[in-house]
Amino acid sequence: MVVSVRFHGVQRRVVRKDQIHVPIFRNARVTDVIEYLGERYPELQLNRSGVLVSVNDRISPLDHVLESDDRISLIPPIGGG
Repeated sequence: MVVSVRFHGVQRRVVRKDQIHVPIFRNARVTDVIEYLGERYPELQLNRSGVLVSVNDRISPLDHVLESDDRISLIPPIGGG
């Protein structure tokens, strides 16, 4: 089973790809994918308390159970002034 993870903005520059495929196991959760990404791309500096995630274009909690072929996006922080 695999899910795709799409990257945006600075994330895309760090990973050097628009999207990657991540292998998952049965009953894997979003947090498992974030952990995988943190190990593979430590320069992403993913903070579980500050990351906003969408699964299949819907904002999802970190404990969301994933299914094969789900599309995950890590939504970059938005700042303003």
